[in-house]
Amino acid sequence: MIPPKVVVDERERSSGVPDLLSKLDVRVYFSQLSVADYVINPEIAVERKSLSDFISSVYDGRLFVQASEISSSFRKPYLIVEGDVKEIGNLTKNLNSYYGAVASVTLAYDLRLIHTASPNETAVAIAALSRQSRARPLPPGVVSPPPKGRDEAQQQLYLISSLPGVGTKLARRMLSRYGTPRKIMGLTESQFSMVPGLGPKRASRLSHMLDAMYTGSQISGAASQGRLSDQ
Repeated sequence: MIPPKVVVDERERSSGVPDLLSKLDVRVYFSQLSVADYVINPEIAVERKSLSDFISSVYDGRLFVQASEISSSFRKPYLIVEGDVKEIGNLTKNLNSYYGAVASVTLAYDLRLIHTASPNETAVAIAALSRQSRARPLPPGVVSPPPKGRDEAQQQLYLISSLPGVGTKLARRMLSRYGTPRKIMGLTESQFSMVPGLGPKRASRLSHMLDAMYTGSQISGAASQGRLSDQ
């Protein structure tokens, strides 16, 4: 079996995690990444933070900016926080505000949070994500089979979740906010970009898809004309 590969930001060289990934039979390729520290595939990326840096980023607002960037660029963004979770109480100014901010940013940007105790555990987690993503690939826009016999709300959810870059959670959030699929389909690119968890890049791709002329009808249309002329 071909080993999985991970693209790693140059700034992560000194963390020790890339070397540990190589020992776990993961092919590591370094690059200057503008978003995320580890890119597993076009859908999955990981931002790694030490516990102390994570906590300081909560208070200075960097976490919200980084969460917005990674969620706008990748359909399944992960945040790995590396360190002893028992130290959170000693490092935070206020536990209520800290956990409130963590809950807010993870829910708003659909950010998956993983805690690890050391660089070794971080490498194991990233290697597992890489292997599992290859074992069960999920192309963009693929959701459960069409709910033919289900209720109207489930059909609406299926319709919106099938849009590029929109999963079930984001579709449910959009329907709750705008009410009907028709209103969602009529949003402008700027309005799409304001939806928490969608971001400007996915908003641009989604808006383009909705506005682009359908070109597949040329072949099917010609075939239909041929069949009609033979009758």
